[in-house]
Amino acid sequence: MDIFRIMELKFKGYCCSQMIMQMGLEGLGKENIDLVDAMAGLCDGMHRGKTCGTLSASFCLLYLADKRQADTMCDELHDWFEELFGNTECDILLEGNPLNKAVLCKEIVEGTYLKLVDMFESYDIEFRREK
Repeated sequence: MDIFRIMELKFKGYCCSQMIMQMGLEGLGKENIDLVDAMAGLCDGMHRGKTCGTLSASFCLLYLADKRQADTMCDELHDWFEELFGNTECDILLEGNPLNKAVLCKEIVEGTYLKLVDMFESYDIEFRREK
C-alpha cells in the first residue's frame, strides 16, 4: 500500500517532504493541510540541495508524534538514514543528476516511511498504517 500512496501523492504534486508529513499525519490520525503545504519549503533540500526533505520532514513528524522521545528518535533516524543512503544531502544523494530523482527519491521516501512506522511501534506511539 505504501508505494501506491506515495505514487498517489506524487501525482497530486506533493514533494518528498509533503508525502512523509501527509502519510505520517494519516497514521497518527491527524489532519493539517497547512502543515503539509508548509513542508514544501523543505523540498529538494530546502530548494538548495541541502538536507534531504524526506529526512527533515521526518524529524518534524517525530516531534509532532512525541516531543518527549523526539531527540532520541531523530538521532536514531539520522544514523539509519546516513548508513543506508550514505549521506543526508540532496545534491550528494542525487550525484548531481536530477534524473536520479525519479527512482532514488521514491526509494528514500518509502524506506524512510517504513523506518518511521517501525520506530513508532518500538517507541509505543499509536500509529495506524494502511495495509
